[in-house]
Amino acid sequence: MNDSRRTKDLLYEQVARIGKAASSPKRLELVELLCQGEKTVETLARETGISMKLASAQLRELRVAHLVDTEKQGKNVIYRIANRAVAD
Repeated sequence: MNDSRRTKDLLYEQVARIGKAASSPKRLELVELLCQGEKTVETLARETGISMKLASAQLRELRVAHLVDTEKQGKNVIYRIANRAVAD
């Protein structure tokens, strides 16, 4: 496969991941909350009114789409938007 084709395939795959991530109202709400600042999964679950298990699953989808990043702090995982372009 040539480089141009590979680049196109990777681009379309990323756009599809972002589209999937943006197709859920709760995931959009999680992104909006993270645009306000870093938060733990516990805080995000509470603020969105969903279980921690569901919040974790939704955040996993956002991470796969490279829309959020994580950082381990002790026993907590801190979530943040991946970069300012996500908020924009």
